[in-house]
Amino acid sequence: MLVWNWKEPCGEATIDCGDGHTATLNLYRGNAYLIWIDEHEDHGEVISFFHDKQHMKNMLGLNKKEGHDYNHFNKSWFRVTKLRLNKARHPRAYEIAEAFAKAFDDITIEIYKED
Repeated sequence: MLVWNWKEPCGEATIDCGDGHTATLNLYRGNAYLIWIDEHEDHGEVISFFHDKQHMKNMLGLNKKEGHDYNHFNKSWFRVTKLRLNKARHPRAYEIAEAFAKAFDDITIEIYKED
């Protein structure tokens, strides 16, 4: 079961939905490396998560030698176009940013610090 603190988001991701619309997902750390939540006024929906660094690399298609060469976050209907990470709330913000920079040819990555 995934657990996170609603009061401590560690960033956000902007998604191109492929139909002219974009969505913003909030990112959390919790008991996983990174948890992707689509938040609404009365509820939130887990969109994805990375269990650990290795799982993140697999999901981003960065472990080609192990057969993980498909980027699950670069689809025609779900493509990350911007990633914002709060380094004060996620100790691995730079590792995540580096992995996304390797996985995408066209992405905006922002690292910021806010307590």
